[in-house]
Amino acid sequence: MDISAETLIAHQLAYTFLGKVFYEPPTLELIQALVTQDLFADWPLGSPNDEVDGALNQLREFSTQWDTTQFEDLRRDYARLFVGPNRLLAPPWESVYRSSEHLIFERQTLEVRQMYQRYGMVPPQTNVEPDDHFGLELRFVAYLNGLALYAFKQDDSMLGIEAVETVGRFLNEHLLQWAPEFLDLVMTFASTSYYRSVAELTLGCLYHAQSVFSIRQPAL
Repeated sequence: MDISAETLIAHQLAYTFLGKVFYEPPTLELIQALVTQDLFADWPLGSPNDEVDGALNQLREFSTQWDTTQFEDLRRDYARLFVGPNRLLAPPWESVYRSSEHLIFERQTLEVRQMYQRYGMVPPQTNVEPDDHFGLELRFVAYLNGLALYAFKQDDSMLGIEAVETVGRFLNEHLLQWAPEFLDLVMTFASTSYYRSVAELTLGCLYHAQSVFSIRQPAL
């Protein structure tokens, strides 16, 4: 099975959005754009599995029922889950789930930082916050898809193949080692349907990407 330019573009778009949702607090402008542009009716990856299909249905329902008075609920939900000031309901850093002491800035943080550096992705707050934030790891998947697309267009097949293979390796060695537990916490503790559904959507997309990027010989 080959991987196409369209597949790379679709994953780049999907993971750019998902990374933004988890890394940045919600803005009224973003939510209004999602609703008015009807993003969830035309999701870049389609409905490749039951998790994605179910989540998209819920997000379409959210969009039809949206009004601006709900925005403060989204803002509070994001803070409760990922920011604080109280105990986080879903800490968004890989090392919290995978290190022996369940602390941030552990070995996993350094490993993903080195991968970002190797391929030229610079996190917006380098040396200020842990590099293994869930939103940044999703952003890296989007970044690698964009890098692969660019490399193939420049006839640099070696870099293109390496970028595609790195997506698969990064999923298996990092994201999928902790994303199911993290996203289960989000689905359990989120008080808004938006964050519950986005978490389910992300989990389905990650499982889909795992199967797509097991491919070793892209043909564009």
